[in-house]
Amino acid sequence: MLYLVDQQRTGAVKEEIRRIDPAYPVFVDAILDGVIQGDLYVDHRDHPCVYFAGMTTDIYYVAGKTEAALSLCSTFIVDVYKKQKRDNRRFTLFSANPASDEMMKKCFGSQLNEMQRHAYSYDLTSPDLIVPDQDEMIKRTNEQVIAASKVFPSSYYEAYWGGVDHFLSNGVGVAILNGEDVVSECISIFLSEKRVEIDIWTDEACRGKGLALLAAQQMISICVEKGKTPHWDCDVHHAASAKLAEKLGFHWTKTYRLFYASR
Repeated sequence: MLYLVDQQRTGAVKEEIRRIDPAYPVFVDAILDGVIQGDLYVDHRDHPCVYFAGMTTDIYYVAGKTEAALSLCSTFIVDVYKKQKRDNRRFTLFSANPASDEMMKKCFGSQLNEMQRHAYSYDLTSPDLIVPDQDEMIKRTNEQVIAASKVFPSSYYEAYWGGVDHFLSNGVGVAILNGEDVVSECISIFLSEKRVEIDIWTDEACRGKGLALLAAQQMISICVEKGKTPHWDCDVHHAASAKLAEKLGFHWTKTYRLFYASR
């Protein structure tokens, strides 16, 4: 059985999760900080060993101190998956460590796909970032940018933020324009009080021109100004993304597994 965590315990819970997974996902903080809608469950009210977070937009996270403790809570996770499947909704779960990886594999076998991803973090104490002055090309993400976007349309913000309005009120994003066309974007897929996870895209026809670098530099500058640590995740096979992260000054923090269901 898992218990819903009271919002008043969020500070202590963050530290408890960090002991298991020092580089846990930004969206977990976003739930705990009340930036996005979701819940966090634990296996014991006073001395938890397992933490299960879920966004209302069908993205989940599990961390546990031991595989044995995780196994005792596996029925809860399987039930969540079955409900998502019945409702024809997605199920995407971020796994904290090898213990949670093994639990997921034993519970689901071949029912779920999996991928490995690298996680990176930016050090706010790094030397000041030099951002080229390209103001005429760069716009902060707004309704017009979203309407013109090829990759981050309104449905994207529904999926990760619960709606465009909520993102525009709480999120961060920049776009590079070529005339009226959006050719590169860098936005906060997740954001909490102290952390921001970045999502980035550049039009294929415009790649190799440094636009992704420019967009990311602008985004990092905004995050640093707000005192929020930027984070960057990418598939282990996406060498170009990993190279760009390192060029920007991000440091690798971990490689983790993500489990997801085909729809």
